[in-house]
Amino acid sequence: MKFLRQVAGRSAVLATAFAATLATTLLGASASAAPAAAPPAAPAAVSAVGPVKLYIKGFGSGPRNVAEQSARATGLDAAAARGFDPSECRVAAGPTVVNTLPNGYVQVHIEYLCTGEPNVTSPTFVLYRYHKSSDTLSTPWDAPVGYQLQGPLGTLHTSAAPGTTPLYLCQVRGDHFTSTDVNCEGQAYVTRLGWLHTSPPPGVSTLPLLRCLRNENRQIFESHQTNCEGQIHGGTLGYLLP
Repeated sequence: MKFLRQVAGRSAVLATAFAATLATTLLGASASAAPAAAPPAAPAAVSAVGPVKLYIKGFGSGPRNVAEQSARATGLDAAAARGFDPSECRVAAGPTVVNTLPNGYVQVHIEYLCTGEPNVTSPTFVLYRYHKSSDTLSTPWDAPVGYQLQGPLGTLHTSAAPGTTPLYLCQVRGDHFTSTDVNCEGQAYVTRLGWLHTSPPPGVSTLPLLRCLRNENRQIFESHQTNCEGQIHGGTLGYLLP
């Protein structure tokens, strides 16, 4: 996708024409018009709803073989506690020795990527925004190591509800963004986040979820402030509960 490749390379060539490019490539609007709110996506069919993908860690210590076995076991136990079957998890990193103790024993880390439907005990959960270096990431799930909490954006449904559509976390060359497209607009799928309203439901207070872009580094981020916090407005993805 042309715009996302430009975002990934932080190109400044089209800085003055960015709003039209954003509308054309990510929002489906006319490039000849000023950026407008993205039309709400139609609710996805159940068969088209993408899965939740979560990284889950395990740790162990002792002699190397014991530490590795313990790391695998604690990782899979943590996955099971989240509602994943072991068959839904694969090793994404490790087992890796992260520390050697004075007695010669080691501490080992392993990371699983689990794909499926985790246990969720509430009908809603909060979508938080995090930041690290030149990337902003919005998720109700655990944030990756190194990301700092910036604050809540609003509340998502944890399952489909009338008038809602799934929201996904996607990535293009290190830059995360949210989308209502299960195909991530041609970019890399990360995980399903939850469900948001396609339009404000009658009699219910909502917050808009806006796609925005920072002027200084072309970084995509989400906001519920209608002026995109003084940055470039790229359209409305949907509506969150407060």
